[in-house]
Amino acid sequence: RMTAFALWIVLLPTAASKFVLKLTPKDPMARVGDSLVLTCKASGCAEAVTFTWASLRDQSLYGKTETNGTVSLQIFNPLGVQHINKVVCKATCRTKGENIQNTQTSTNVNVYGKFSLPKDPTMSRSDLLTEGQESNLTCTVPDVYPAERLIIEWLLGDEVLLKQDEHLDEKNVTSVLKYRPTAQNNGQNVTCRATLDIGIDQRTRETVVSMTVQYSPRNITISENTQVNIGDSFTLTCRAKGNPEPTVLWRKLEQDGRSVVAGEGATLLVEEASWSHGGEYECVAHNVVGNQTAHMTVNVQEKPVLYRSPSGELKAGDSVTITCQSESGPQGNVALRQLTGSQGVELQSNQGHTSTSITVQSLTARDSRLYECQATNPYGKQTSYINFTVRDELYTEIQRTTETVTSVNIGDSFTLTCRAEGNPEPMVLWRKLEQDGRSVVAGEGATLLVEEASWSHGGEYECVAHNVLGNQTAHMTVNVQGESNKSKLYQLVVSILKGVSHCNPISSPPEKPVLYWSPSGELKAGDSVTITCQSESGPQGNVALRQLTGSQGVELQSNQGHTSTSITVQSLTARDSRLYECQAMCIGNKRQSFISICYLSSPPEAPPTNLSVEVFPAAEFEKGQNVTIQSWAMGVPAPSTTLVRLRDGVELHSSDGTFHLVHLGPEHVGLYLLNVTNVVGHQSLSFSLSMRIQGETTEIYLHKNMRAHTHSHSVSHTNTHTNGLYTSLTHKKHVVLMCCFTGSAIVV
Repeated sequence: RMTAFALWIVLLPTAASKFVLKLTPKDPMARVGDSLVLTCKASGCAEAVTFTWASLRDQSLYGKTETNGTVSLQIFNPLGVQHINKVVCKATCRTKGENIQNTQTSTNVNVYGKFSLPKDPTMSRSDLLTEGQESNLTCTVPDVYPAERLIIEWLLGDEVLLKQDEHLDEKNVTSVLKYRPTAQNNGQNVTCRATLDIGIDQRTRETVVSMTVQYSPRNITISENTQVNIGDSFTLTCRAKGNPEPTVLWRKLEQDGRSVVAGEGATLLVEEASWSHGGEYECVAHNVVGNQTAHMTVNVQEKPVLYRSPSGELKAGDSVTITCQSESGPQGNVALRQLTGSQGVELQSNQGHTSTSITVQSLTARDSRLYECQATNPYGKQTSYINFTVRDELYTEIQRTTETVTSVNIGDSFTLTCRAEGNPEPMVLWRKLEQDGRSVVAGEGATLLVEEASWSHGGEYECVAHNVLGNQTAHMTVNVQGESNKSKLYQLVVSILKGVSHCNPISSPPEKPVLYWSPSGELKAGDSVTITCQSESGPQGNVALRQLTGSQGVELQSNQGHTSTSITVQSLTARDSRLYECQAMCIGNKRQSFISICYLSSPPEAPPTNLSVEVFPAAEFEKGQNVTIQSWAMGVPAPSTTLVRLRDGVELHSSDGTFHLVHLGPEHVGLYLLNVTNVVGHQSLSFSLSMRIQGETTEIYLHKNMRAHTHSHSVSHTNTHTNGLYTSLTHKKHVVLMCCFTGSAIVV
């Protein structure tokens, strides 16, 4: 039989597309006389679209509309200011079910004229400025359109002082700059720059003027204090900077307190000086803003005259009169002095008089001197000199400027000085008196210089002063000895590479004694080395070479009365790695030098050893400070280094053992663990960092390593180096010091 089927087809409505409009261009800007086309395009409507154009300002659009399907055009041609408007495009979509959808969009139409920025800006008040006073500088931009698109900038040189881009919709736009000028602004250019930015076009006009700033006088310069003679001319100068140009007035300040105008202008000329021209002068530089003063002093005097009578040759027994004469004024003084070296003895003085004199009877060679005549008044002094010689029998006076006994060190320089007076002037000869009675000429002249002392320079020296009439002698002794009690270190530090030790000096070699080893290059197993101790300790000296172990020493070689000693070590082994001492002694004085020969015999690979650490500048830091942690270790191959902060496990790694910690703070305080590792083994060492804080603070810091652990992959052992844990407590508080490896604690 037939079976009936029913087929139901259900048509579900689909989601309709959204009906939208797009209006281009967006907010257009166009020039008067050009054409502008607005395009309104609809989408999301399956049926016909109806367009309507309107103005939100309720005025005519003054345009032409063309529509084609889903696109409608609004055409403005030609453009005029009447087209400035907010234009709206409206659209309606009608579907078959009489379902109506409406939407709209809008844009602003801007129109600018052909001459929208026709003139340059005008500025005012740029030439009426005073330093320190606030002034208003104005800049006006005329006939601008549209004003809302105008940008005004004020510039001093290339620096922008002010920028304004918001203005009222006015034909003439004005900007005001409030400015307090300085003297340095005088003559600088200030610019008002106007820029009209209308999107598709940009125009700029600017005006540049030079600022004139008034300021008071400054940087005044005046002549230095001057000294002139009676009847001479002199000129004083005074200059200052200012705007307007300062006027200069000269005043002379009298002793009674009055001031007398002496002249005007930058220079003051006095053609013929008199006593009345002496004194203090004041220069006053002034203008409409202010004034500045400066002072100087003029000393007026007459150079004194110094003469003797008779003026011919003088010999023993004669008499001579020495006269000092000067026009030093009513308040002046003249004085006659006899000079010997840098010292002088006043022979005669006369206050308020123009001259003074002295007569010397029965002249001798001792009167052969330099004489000085000095004239003084309240404004200064002047001097004249005369020198004369009295012919007499020999007169010598030896002046030793060195001590009778002088001690110098080997290698030092020294100078002996001997001077004598006589007429004629004596010559000086130096002799060295030898122990066998001989005398050897050592030099000539008042000084004897020895640039590098040796044992042969020790002994007695004789200074002989002689002229045609006779001679005189003086003696002094020079002691040459070893250098003062001080020691210097010459140390060689070794880094290990493939079983060979390379040694490099870390400080300058000592002067004397000298301790060195040969050959100075690389050392390896089986090599020989010669260690030499050398010193210029003299015929009575002694040099000794010792090998040190801790605080003990074993003398290897000693040589009495010789300058050097040496020892050769054959077939080097690690046992020969020691600190060696060279000791030089001479008459109770001792000097030492040291050398360290470091050697590590094979194996070709070795675990890290000799781990040490230093913190620069210190393990105690201030907040924000930087520190450098430097570690050293020996091992083959060279070990790598890891720094661990035990508090939180933070790790840092370094290939050369150097760590730089910057901007330290409280989070950096605490114990750190330093690990050095290579393929053979590792070694570790702990230290701590602490921070100093203002006020009540406990400071804990570690000066040296607490404990170092070494572990080899083949043999495990521990090397402990304890150099001490130092603490400083700035107030009473419980402090717990944790020992990193033993786990013990100390409560303070």
